[in-house]
Amino acid sequence: MESIRTFIAIELTEPLRRALATAQARLQRDHATRAIRWVAPENIHITLKFLGDVDAAQMPTLQRAIADVCAAIPPFALTLGGVGAFPNTRKPSVVWIGARGQIEIAARLAQKIDDACAALGFAREARAFTPHLTLGRVKRDASPNERQLIGALIEQTQIGDFGELRVERVSVMKSELKPGGSVYARLAMCQLTNEPMNQ
Repeated sequence: MESIRTFIAIELTEPLRRALATAQARLQRDHATRAIRWVAPENIHITLKFLGDVDAAQMPTLQRAIADVCAAIPPFALTLGGVGAFPNTRKPSVVWIGARGQIEIAARLAQKIDDACAALGFAREARAFTPHLTLGRVKRDASPNERQLIGALIEQTQIGDFGELRVERVSVMKSELKPGGSVYARLAMCQLTNEPMNQ
């Protein structure tokens, strides 16, 4: 049976992707960042849920479940900006750009998606949802000294706001692992409801 490596995401606009590419270029000027595997700007997104391999026969049911969740969540806005690292800048593994704004709606959306996926037999998320954009991942073989330099660079780098992301839809995405890195394709797009926000 065919399986599809699947995740649920909020995609970015082209202007935001260009701004992220500029931020990456700024960071890449520092020699310490040679120990980082950078995410291609066209692949940068906000992950709501990573599912891993999904049976192709289950995809229509999954897509319906995500569409049902989205129909009950209003559109919202996030402001993207600032740079940080997971788990922290002392031992950085992931370099990220942050998000603020209507975080509580984003968190509710992620939680409802997690609930819907759990009802279909997928594992629940172990960590609380933190909306972010992954700019790059520190290579596994990076030395402690390289990690220290990357952490110091992140702490010293001032990255302002890139702009606002108006979230009106959620994408069900396919990920294919290729020799040159992951290639993503949208399988379905689910619209958030157009009902006005409750103030």
